[in-house]
Amino acid sequence: MDIDFERLRKLDGCNVLVKPARPDDPNSVGLRGTVRVHDLPANQGLLQAEIVLSYPERSDMDGREAHEEILPLSQADVMRLLASDVTGTGTYEFRLSEGGRSVE
Repeated sequence: MDIDFERLRKLDGCNVLVKPARPDDPNSVGLRGTVRVHDLPANQGLLQAEIVLSYPERSDMDGREAHEEILPLSQADVMRLLASDVTGTGTYEFRLSEGGRSVE
């Protein structure tokens, strides 16, 4: 299935709840992220979608900025994300793949 690029562009800046791969783990919690969509510089017409997780608690009083973790999304990930719109509110959910990366 092809991705609707206009719909994908509209994801830019949307909130997403990133859920752990193993929700039954008592230490697992979801994190709030933001979807970022941008053009790939080397490939005109192609878009890259990613989820940006910010960790403000990793900043400090000396001006060190919050740490950001970038989760690049594959085409399959984007399709899952588009299908997860929470009741048409523009808020999305994304569950990490089992055996994939974990959010710490």
